[in-house]
Amino acid sequence: MDSPGPPAQPGPSDPYAPYAPSDRLPLALAEELLLLCTDPDSGTLRVSRAAFQRAVAAAVLAELLLAGAITAEDRRITAFRPVEARDEVTAEVLALLGRTVWGRGPGLDRIMRRVPRAPAVRSFRERLVASGHLTLERRRILLLVPYRAWIPVRATVGAEIAERITATLSTTKSAPGYGPGVPGWGAFPAAERDRHLAGLLWAAMLDRRLFPGRAHAELRKSFRVVAREQPVAQALRRVVGADNASGG
Repeated sequence: MDSPGPPAQPGPSDPYAPYAPSDRLPLALAEELLLLCTDPDSGTLRVSRAAFQRAVAAAVLAELLLAGAITAEDRRITAFRPVEARDEVTAEVLALLGRTVWGRGPGLDRIMRRVPRAPAVRSFRERLVASGHLTLERRRILLLVPYRAWIPVRATVGAEIAERITATLSTTKSAPGYGPGVPGWGAFPAAERDRHLAGLLWAAMLDRRLFPGRAHAELRKSFRVVAREQPVAQALRRVVGADNASGG
Protein backbone atom coordinates (compact mmCIF):
# COMPACT_ATOMS: atom_id res chain seq x y z
CA MET A 1 0.00 0.00 0.00
CA ASP A 2 1.23 3.48 -0.80
CA SER A 3 2.60 5.35 2.19
CA PRO A 4 0.70 8.48 3.23
CA GLY A 5 2.03 11.66 1.74
CA PRO A 6 1.39 15.28 2.55
CA PRO A 7 -2.27 16.25 2.43
CA ALA A 8 -3.51 17.72 -0.81
CA GLN A 9 -3.63 21.48 -0.74
CA PRO A 10 -6.96 22.79 -2.00
CA GLY A 11 -6.76 25.55 -4.51
CA PRO A 12 -9.46 27.94 -5.62
CA SER A 13 -12.48 26.33 -7.25
CA ASP A 14 -11.69 27.12 -10.83
CA PRO A 15 -14.70 27.00 -13.14
CA TYR A 16 -14.19 24.92 -16.24
CA ALA A 17 -13.95 26.90 -19.43
CA PRO A 18 -14.21 24.26 -22.18
CA TYR A 19 -14.46 25.05 -25.84
CA ALA A 20 -18.04 25.54 -27.01
CA PRO A 21 -18.65 24.45 -30.64
CA SER A 22 -21.93 26.35 -30.75
CA ASP A 23 -23.80 29.09 -28.94
CA ARG A 24 -25.18 26.57 -26.44
CA LEU A 25 -23.81 25.69 -23.01
CA PRO A 26 -20.10 24.82 -22.93
CA LEU A 27 -19.48 21.13 -23.40
CA ALA A 28 -17.22 18.83 -21.45
CA LEU A 29 -14.91 16.45 -23.31
CA ALA A 30 -17.15 13.52 -22.34
CA GLU A 31 -20.18 15.32 -23.77
CA GLU A 32 -18.42 16.09 -27.05
CA LEU A 33 -17.31 12.47 -27.21
CA LEU A 34 -20.93 11.39 -26.86
CA LEU A 35 -22.15 13.69 -29.61
CA LEU A 36 -19.31 12.61 -31.88
CA CYS A 37 -20.06 8.90 -31.40
CA THR A 38 -23.88 9.08 -31.57
CA ASP A 39 -25.62 8.12 -34.80
CA PRO A 40 -27.89 11.08 -35.62
CA ASP A 41 -30.62 8.86 -37.08
CA SER A 42 -30.85 5.95 -34.64
CA GLY A 43 -29.74 7.84 -31.55
CA THR A 44 -27.46 4.96 -30.56
CA LEU A 45 -23.69 4.62 -30.43
CA ARG A 46 -21.92 3.91 -33.69
CA VAL A 47 -18.81 2.57 -31.95
CA SER A 48 -17.96 -0.25 -29.56
CA ARG A 49 -20.01 0.31 -26.39
CA ALA A 50 -17.43 -1.18 -24.00
CA ALA A 51 -14.52 0.84 -25.38
CA PHE A 52 -16.65 3.98 -25.53
CA GLN A 53 -17.60 3.64 -21.86
CA ARG A 54 -13.93 3.50 -20.94
CA ALA A 55 -13.27 6.53 -23.14
CA VAL A 56 -15.92 8.52 -21.24
CA ALA A 57 -14.14 7.76 -17.95
CA ALA A 58 -10.85 8.79 -19.53
CA ALA A 59 -12.45 12.00 -20.82
CA VAL A 60 -13.36 12.95 -17.23
CA LEU A 61 -9.71 12.51 -16.20
CA ALA A 62 -8.51 14.45 -19.24
CA GLU A 63 -10.88 17.27 -18.28
CA LEU A 64 -9.42 17.35 -14.77
CA LEU A 65 -5.94 17.41 -16.26
CA LEU A 66 -6.81 20.38 -18.47
CA ALA A 67 -8.45 22.14 -15.52
CA GLY A 68 -5.30 21.77 -13.43
CA ALA A 69 -7.00 19.52 -10.88
CA ILE A 70 -4.48 16.74 -11.49
CA THR A 71 -1.05 16.39 -12.99
CA ALA A 72 0.11 13.10 -14.42
CA GLU A 73 3.22 11.41 -15.69
CA ASP A 74 3.72 7.91 -17.09
CA ARG A 75 0.06 6.99 -16.51
CA ARG A 76 0.30 7.97 -12.83
CA ILE A 77 -1.33 10.90 -11.04
CA THR A 78 1.43 12.91 -9.39
CA ALA A 79 -0.57 15.75 -7.83
CA PHE A 80 -4.17 16.58 -7.01
CA ARG A 81 -5.84 19.92 -6.36
CA PRO A 82 -9.60 19.92 -5.72
CA VAL A 83 -11.72 21.99 -8.07
CA GLU A 84 -15.44 22.52 -8.44
CA ALA A 85 -17.16 19.61 -10.19
CA ARG A 86 -19.45 20.43 -13.09
CA ASP A 87 -21.20 17.05 -13.14
CA GLU A 88 -21.92 14.02 -10.96
CA VAL A 89 -19.32 11.75 -12.57
CA THR A 90 -16.53 14.27 -12.07
CA ALA A 91 -17.68 14.80 -8.48
CA GLU A 92 -17.35 11.05 -7.85
CA VAL A 93 -13.85 10.99 -9.34
CA LEU A 94 -12.79 14.01 -7.26
CA ALA A 95 -14.18 12.35 -4.12
CA LEU A 96 -12.27 9.17 -4.96
CA LEU A 97 -9.06 11.12 -5.42
CA GLY A 98 -9.70 12.93 -2.15
CA ARG A 99 -9.92 9.58 -0.31
CA THR A 100 -6.77 8.22 -1.93
CA VAL A 101 -3.70 7.49 0.20
CA TRP A 102 -0.93 9.37 -1.57
CA GLY A 103 2.50 7.88 -1.96
CA ARG A 104 3.71 7.38 -5.51
CA GLY A 105 0.25 8.52 -6.62
CA PRO A 106 -2.55 6.34 -7.99
CA GLY A 107 -2.41 4.98 -11.50
CA LEU A 108 -4.67 6.65 -14.04
CA ASP A 109 -5.81 3.25 -15.25
CA ARG A 110 -6.83 2.23 -11.71
CA ILE A 111 -8.93 5.37 -11.25
CA MET A 112 -10.39 4.90 -14.75
CA ARG A 113 -11.58 1.41 -13.86
CA ARG A 114 -13.36 2.76 -10.77
CA VAL A 115 -15.70 4.96 -12.83
CA PRO A 116 -19.07 3.16 -13.26
CA ARG A 117 -19.32 2.60 -16.98
CA ALA A 118 -23.01 2.59 -17.95
CA PRO A 119 -24.09 5.08 -15.25
CA ALA A 120 -21.40 7.54 -16.39
CA VAL A 121 -22.63 7.44 -19.98
CA ARG A 122 -26.24 7.82 -18.86
CA SER A 123 -25.33 10.79 -16.65
CA PHE A 124 -23.68 12.68 -19.51
CA ARG A 125 -26.55 11.84 -21.87
CA GLU A 126 -29.00 13.27 -19.36
CA ARG A 127 -26.89 16.41 -19.07
CA LEU A 128 -26.99 16.80 -22.85
CA VAL A 129 -30.76 16.45 -22.81
CA ALA A 130 -30.99 19.10 -20.08
CA SER A 131 -28.73 21.46 -22.03
CA GLY A 132 -30.72 21.02 -25.26
CA HIS A 133 -28.14 19.04 -27.24
CA LEU A 134 -30.01 15.70 -27.20
CA THR A 135 -33.63 14.61 -27.07
CA LEU A 136 -34.69 11.29 -25.58
CA GLU A 137 -37.13 9.19 -27.63
CA ARG A 138 -38.54 5.78 -26.78
CA ARG A 139 -38.58 3.57 -29.87
CA ARG A 140 -39.08 -0.08 -30.78
CA ILE A 141 -37.08 -2.41 -33.02
CA LEU A 142 -39.47 -4.15 -35.44
CA LEU A 143 -42.30 -2.75 -33.29
CA LEU A 144 -41.34 -5.24 -30.56
CA VAL A 145 -38.11 -4.51 -28.70
CA PRO A 146 -38.13 -1.16 -26.87
CA TYR A 147 -35.01 0.98 -26.69
CA ARG A 148 -34.03 4.53 -25.87
CA ALA A 149 -32.84 6.76 -28.69
CA TRP A 150 -30.76 9.79 -27.75
CA ILE A 151 -31.20 11.99 -30.81
CA PRO A 152 -28.93 15.00 -31.44
CA VAL A 153 -31.00 18.17 -31.73
CA ARG A 154 -28.71 19.24 -34.56
CA ALA A 155 -28.10 16.22 -36.77
CA THR A 156 -24.79 17.66 -37.98
CA VAL A 157 -23.20 18.22 -34.56
CA GLY A 158 -21.13 15.01 -34.61
CA ALA A 159 -19.84 15.77 -38.09
CA GLU A 160 -18.97 19.31 -37.00
CA ILE A 161 -16.91 18.04 -34.07
CA ALA A 162 -15.16 15.55 -36.37
CA GLU A 163 -14.38 18.33 -38.85
CA ARG A 164 -13.02 20.52 -36.08
CA ILE A 165 -10.72 17.76 -34.79
CA THR A 166 -9.55 17.11 -38.35
CA ALA A 167 -8.82 20.80 -38.91
CA THR A 168 -6.91 21.09 -35.62
CA LEU A 169 -4.75 18.04 -36.27
CA SER A 170 -4.12 19.02 -39.89
CA THR A 171 -3.12 22.56 -38.94
CA THR A 172 -0.85 21.36 -36.16
CA LYS A 173 0.84 18.79 -38.36
CA SER A 174 1.56 21.32 -41.08
CA ALA A 175 3.09 23.79 -38.64
CA PRO A 176 6.91 24.16 -38.63
CA GLY A 177 8.58 21.91 -36.08
CA TYR A 178 5.41 19.88 -35.58
CA GLY A 179 5.32 18.06 -32.25
CA PRO A 180 4.84 18.39 -28.49
CA GLY A 181 7.41 20.53 -26.72
CA VAL A 182 7.56 23.02 -29.58
CA PRO A 183 6.73 26.61 -28.56
CA GLY A 184 3.08 27.31 -29.25
CA TRP A 185 2.11 23.61 -29.32
CA GLY A 186 -0.38 24.03 -26.47
CA ALA A 187 -1.01 27.75 -26.80
CA PHE A 188 -4.66 27.47 -27.76
CA PRO A 189 -7.00 25.77 -25.21
CA ALA A 190 -9.55 24.84 -27.88
CA ALA A 191 -6.92 23.10 -29.99
CA GLU A 192 -5.53 21.33 -26.92
CA ARG A 193 -8.99 19.95 -26.19
CA ASP A 194 -9.28 18.69 -29.77
CA ARG A 195 -5.93 16.93 -29.42
CA HIS A 196 -7.16 15.22 -26.25
CA LEU A 197 -10.30 14.07 -28.05
CA ALA A 198 -8.14 12.69 -30.86
CA GLY A 199 -5.89 10.91 -28.37
CA LEU A 200 -8.87 9.34 -26.60
CA LEU A 201 -10.35 8.12 -29.89
CA TRP A 202 -7.09 6.42 -30.84
CA ALA A 203 -6.56 4.97 -27.37
CA ALA A 204 -10.06 3.46 -27.25
CA MET A 205 -9.66 2.14 -30.81
CA LEU A 206 -12.65 4.16 -31.97
CA ASP A 207 -10.78 6.19 -34.59
CA ARG A 208 -11.14 3.70 -37.45
CA ARG A 209 -14.91 3.61 -37.04
CA LEU A 210 -15.27 7.39 -36.99
CA PHE A 211 -12.50 8.20 -39.50
CA PRO A 212 -12.43 5.12 -41.75
CA GLY A 213 -10.51 4.13 -44.83
CA ARG A 214 -7.32 5.12 -46.58
CA ALA A 215 -8.52 8.70 -46.95
CA HIS A 216 -8.10 9.18 -43.20
CA ALA A 217 -4.95 7.09 -42.75
CA GLU A 218 -2.65 10.09 -42.23
CA LEU A 219 -5.14 11.69 -39.85
CA ARG A 220 -5.25 8.52 -37.73
CA LYS A 221 -1.46 8.58 -37.58
CA SER A 222 -1.73 12.10 -36.17
CA PHE A 223 -4.10 10.79 -33.52
CA ARG A 224 -1.50 8.23 -32.51
CA VAL A 225 1.22 10.87 -32.34
CA VAL A 226 -0.70 13.12 -29.96
CA ALA A 227 -1.88 10.15 -27.86
CA ARG A 228 1.72 9.17 -27.18
CA GLU A 229 2.19 12.48 -25.36
CA GLN A 230 -0.96 12.13 -23.24
CA PRO A 231 -0.79 10.09 -20.00
CA VAL A 232 -4.58 9.70 -19.91
CA ALA A 233 -4.69 8.34 -23.46
CA GLN A 234 -1.87 5.92 -22.70
CA ALA A 235 -3.70 4.68 -19.61
CA LEU A 236 -6.92 4.30 -21.63
CA ARG A 237 -5.12 2.25 -24.28
CA ARG A 238 -3.84 -0.05 -21.53
CA VAL A 239 -7.31 -0.46 -20.00
CA VAL A 240 -9.06 -1.11 -23.34
CA GLY A 241 -6.34 -3.57 -24.32
CA ALA A 242 -6.79 -5.47 -21.05
CA ASP A 243 -10.58 -5.48 -21.54
CA ASN A 244 -10.20 -6.92 -25.03
CA ALA A 245 -7.74 -9.57 -23.83
CA SER A 246 -10.13 -10.70 -21.08
CA GLY A 247 -13.22 -10.50 -23.25
CA GLY A 248 -14.67 -7.78 -21.03
